[in-house]
Amino acid sequence: MRFSITGDNNNILTKTGKDGRYMGTICINELDKSIEEHIWTIKILQTSNKYIMVGVAPIDFDINLIDNYEKCGWYCYCIDSSLYSGPPFNYNGKSLGLNKIDNEIIVIMNMKKRTIKFKINNEDKGDSYINIPIDKPIFPAILFHSPNDSIEITE
Repeated sequence: MRFSITGDNNNILTKTGKDGRYMGTICINELDKSIEEHIWTIKILQTSNKYIMVGVAPIDFDINLIDNYEKCGWYCYCIDSSLYSGPPFNYNGKSLGLNKIDNEIIVIMNMKKRTIKFKINNEDKGDSYINIPIDKPIFPAILFHSPNDSIEITE
């Protein structure tokens, strides 16, 4: 197993696998399409370098693959607020304009508008992704780079 899941609500994720590759996991609960807006907070508990990506991924996200941010999903990179996503968006480093991210990112997925936005350092960065396909189940997703990096997800 490349991740451990702990916490009273199974909401703390920690990378236990090898260093140097972005390995990811999707959270257990699918985002309910009947709820207009889902909001969750990612709090970084431990990291050596903030090489963590947070966002949303479709059900076909493969946790056994590396560098999933190039293949599927929509993410914000915790080190510098860059956006990364796989096809059809193919964002590769589009910046939200921050050089530093504190230890908390709020992710907002609007199912009705099919948008994702991030609040970083308590600043609403507006819609980062639009026209998110919701024909497949989608989930909150985390990509870790370094061993022992750990986050907590709260709603």
